[in-house]
Amino acid sequence: MNKPQITKAVVFAYLAHQATPIERQQIEAWLKTTEGIEAYFTYLDEWERLFPQFQANLEEARDKFRKFVGKANENDIPEEISVTLRQLPGKQQPGWLHKSYRLILAASVVLLAGMWFAKDLWYYQTWTSRNQETRTIRLQDGSEVELGANSSLKHPRFGFGRGTRHVWLNGDAEFKVAHLANAVRFEVHTPDQTVIEVLGTEFVVNSRPKATKVMLRTGSIRLTNPIAGRPLIMEPGDLVTITTEKKVQKKQLGPQPARTNWKNQQFEFQDTPLKEVARQLYDTYGVKVEMAGPKILNRTISGTFQAETAEDLLEAITLMMKLEAEETPEGYLLRQPAE
Repeated sequence: MNKPQITKAVVFAYLAHQATPIERQQIEAWLKTTEGIEAYFTYLDEWERLFPQFQANLEEARDKFRKFVGKANENDIPEEISVTLRQLPGKQQPGWLHKSYRLILAASVVLLAGMWFAKDLWYYQTWTSRNQETRTIRLQDGSEVELGANSSLKHPRFGFGRGTRHVWLNGDAEFKVAHLANAVRFEVHTPDQTVIEVLGTEFVVNSRPKATKVMLRTGSIRLTNPIAGRPLIMEPGDLVTITTEKKVQKKQLGPQPARTNWKNQQFEFQDTPLKEVARQLYDTYGVKVEMAGPKILNRTISGTFQAETAEDLLEAITLMMKLEAEETPEGYLLRQPAE
């Protein structure tokens, strides 16, 4: 029996919620294949360009709400509301009742404003890890996240997996995304506006101030970023790097080990400048390392190092490069030994 042909028209009908029950079942089965996922993202990109979704202007909405709160006094109450606060003919309402209306209105405004500005506290669940600490998180949809040291992950507390699956990452994490029968997309957002969109796959994200790196293990993902211009479709073994210098690099690394280096407490360097090593030490351990002079700053190092603490890595580097690590109030200073 021949497999049903999933065309672009069928996918467009599915995205528009116009597909038949049989077509929806066929698409769900099709999305479990590598070819189906790759074609789906291609059609989805075209669909979103043809039918752009509404993007709310949150900053404009906040400004309007602040102005509304600032004007919420007795003189600014609209006429139709003021009528309800006036006395009825032939009846004498006590003065405290007018004051109660105003107090209730003011309290309601303050309550709504407080709930809006405290949205991150009650609407989102935030997971954090300290220096030299990793933690495993199991999300409501069955997906698993291994959070690296000195990192944070945020996601909605309510309805996760039913309509949307959005998470916000700052730091390092390895994702094992569960594939759902309703084919809800899983999206990872990073501070530099990179969006990683998947259905079910395994990948690693490193989101730090200087760059965002995404490495795909299995499956297929679509990556978007304002710098990239158009979405990038990644295949297993691909590594995409997006830097603050507005550069996007994609390369094939080939089959990857089962565990990432930061989970094994390993550091791999290949002609890596010491200033980059210092940045990784700060990202992983929160330890600030400075260099005594530009000559040390631009020296490079290669090799794989096992280090449970920042001190372990610094000791290996100083022995290998014949340097000294002086402890300072802020962290450490690498310098040439005195002759």
